[in-house]
Amino acid sequence: DVCQRFKACLVSGEPTSEPDQKLIAEAIFKWARELGATDFAHWFFPVRGGGGAVGGAVGAFKMDAFIDLDWGSKAANKPFRPCFPHERLFQGETDGSSF
Repeated sequence: DVCQRFKACLVSGEPTSEPDQKLIAEAIFKWARELGATDFAHWFFPVRGGGGAVGGAVGAFKMDAFIDLDWGSKAANKPFRPCFPHERLFQGETDGSSF
């Protein structure tokens, strides 16, 4: 069961397998779209900005949309397509320096 494997990874610190990452991202995308969501946020607490406690540290977020260019299209101007690639969900940085 994907949920049990994901929970086990959270406890052990092992990475979630790519097939499970894809299934989790697909389920979250379906759920979010059913509720009318068009975008999501990557919420983080940079290590150099504090301890990460809610209300007690400097935090930030980066907004992103549930769309991407359809890179498989042969059109010169690539059309948009709704999506939520698993790479956008399962990303991590130690200090949020890219944001």
